[in-house]
Amino acid sequence: MPNISEKQYDQLEPWFKLKATEFNQLGYENIQVDDIYRYFKEFSWKHTVPPHYYQQIRDIMKTTVNHYFDFVALEAQVYKVSSLDEINFDDFL
Repeated sequence: MPNISEKQYDQLEPWFKLKATEFNQLGYENIQVDDIYRYFKEFSWKHTVPPHYYQQIRDIMKTTVNHYFDFVALEAQVYKVSSLDEINFDDFL
C-alpha cells in the first residue's frame, strides 16, 4: 500500500473536503473527509499514487458516489462478521 505523506495529505485535504461536501449535497451526509481519504489510500491508490499533483486532483474530482460505494461494498464482503446483525448498515448509507 502506498504511503501518503503528511505533506501530501495536507495538500490534498481541501480536495477531499470538496468531494465529501459534494457527496453530502447529494444526500450522503455520512460520508466524511476521512472516508474519502481512506477510499483513495486503500482502494483507488492502493498500488500507486499518481506522481503529479494535478493527476491526484483529477482522480479526486472524477470520483463518483458509485466509485465510493463499490469500495464500501467490497469492504463489506471481506469484513469478517459472523452475522449480518453485527454490521452497522448506517455507516454505509
